Amino acid sequence: MHTLTLALTIPTLLAAQNPASPKPELTKDTVVAVSGGKKLTAGEINGIVESLPPGMRQNYTRDPKGFLSQWFILKRLVAIAEQMKLQEQSPYKEGIEVARMQVLWQAVVEEISKTQIVTAEEQRKHYEQRKGDYLQAKVKIIYIPFVTAQTPVAQGARKPLAESEALAKSESVVAQIRNGADFIKLVKEHSEDPVSKEKDGDFGPIKRTDKLPDAIKQAVFALKPGEVSDPVRQPNGYYVLKLVALESQPFEQVKDAIFGDLKNAKMREWMDSNAKAVEVKVERPDFFESVK
Repeated sequence: MHTLTLALTIPTLLAAQNPASPKPELTKDTVVAVSGGKKLTAGEINGIVESLPPGMRQNYTRDPKGFLSQWFILKRLVAIAEQMKLQEQSPYKEGIEVARMQVLWQAVVEEISKTQIVTAEEQRKHYEQRKGDYLQAKVKIIYIPFVTAQTPVAQGARKPLAESEALAKSESVVAQIRNGADFIKLVKEHSEDPVSKEKDGDFGPIKRTDKLPDAIKQAVFALKPGEVSDPVRQPNGYYVLKLVALESQPFEQVKDAIFGDLKNAKMREWMDSNAKAVEVKVERPDFFESVK
């Protein structure tokens, strides 16, 4: 059977049936469809829709009539299964219990999460105690790429640098900067990252939590403002990094993220307490070895 896709909005259903006809007022008691001789009201169908998982709701507008057909086919088959008392037979009754447990554990986690309060004072305290976590580095870069034997080169393109050549060039650039050369001038002469080159080498702020290579972040946060890194190798080139400034993000910028972190931490504590309450002690390891 095809996966049940649910796409229902009552106004869309009526408009699709006869867009040119007058649209009478819809109430919860308005009959909007019929299935197996049973009249279905807007309120009944909306109740079905509201009971569905969020994932199914994303498809409501795709096919309202198809949704109704699939839904009531399932209802009919479930009724037949119940008449056959399949819910009382193995392995079906165990499967039903597992499904019930899944629904209920998700429900209790959701409800407990609503009770976990994070105060403004807790957010501020967390920020002050861990300001280092919210540092952001303003960085300029010079990017010098290289090619390997496997790298395709477009016909007529400028001869690319081999890795050893790119490293030597990067080291020369670093030496010039440390001897007083203008970083922005060298960006314009040597960098091949078009986006940052247009902005005088500005790469944008870097945070410790950013999804950037660890080597880049480690190099940046090891610098003092004004310092330049040694060349940092990446798979396709070398980066020369200059730390322009290092500052903490303002509290207002990160308070929502802190709220989420603290709420998640409280939920982890709650889950850990429940895990400890049912910690399993193995009395016969040989039993578990026998089922591998």
